[in-house]
Amino acid sequence: MILSIHQPSYFPWLGLLDKIAKSDVYMVMDEVQLSDSSFQNRNIFLSSDGKTKYLTIGFNRNGYMSRRFCDLEISQLDWQERHMNMLKAYYGKHRFFPEVQPIIEPIFRNSYTFLVEPVVESMRISMQLLDIPTGIISQHELAYDRTTRKNDLVLALVKSIGAGVYLAGTGSKSYMQVDTFSAQGIQVEFNHFVHPEYPQRNMQKFEPGISCLDLLFNVGVERAREIFWQAVHNKDKRV
Repeated sequence: MILSIHQPSYFPWLGLLDKIAKSDVYMVMDEVQLSDSSFQNRNIFLSSDGKTKYLTIGFNRNGYMSRRFCDLEISQLDWQERHMNMLKAYYGKHRFFPEVQPIIEPIFRNSYTFLVEPVVESMRISMQLLDIPTGIISQHELAYDRTTRKNDLVLALVKSIGAGVYLAGTGSKSYMQVDTFSAQGIQVEFNHFVHPEYPQRNMQKFEPGISCLDLLFNVGVERAREIFWQAVHNKDKRV
């Protein structure tokens, strides 16, 4: 079993979805604290004039640095209406907006209390749109030693579900001690992702690293799946 672990991300970028697609199981790391610089509760989109814009879900910031992500409550009552209106303003004239909009609309209709709920649901919808069959489990549901940190924490999480291969991002090379995994019979592989390019309306230069919805609004579900999976298969490099 190949396992990947990552913090949840609001309508994630293609690099995270690439790693998830190469895994049998993706673990939502939802017991960590929210970082102001992260994409756990926000992501980048392109406005109608080609500028990068954030869509952010507000949350109760009272003591948030000492609370688990899965325990943070949503604070903005109007975020759903605001986000849907902004997406219509940014992408409403894109050819494939009418195809994609009904599929993502439940995010902006359903009732949520905790921040993790719409964020993880946005990931599930993104995976559905790109035909990613990977299973999802949540960190908070597992039994493991919660006193562990960094490398030992990841090792404990991998062991908790009995995965034989841990697919890590290249950013974790700086702190991961691969030999500790090897000693437990676990193989560590580092995912290599090359961002595919696609036509972006109103853009003269391709803007990478933004929400996967940009791909879908620009080329539609069928073509987005082709582009995404071609990148996964052609660049399926784990070193």
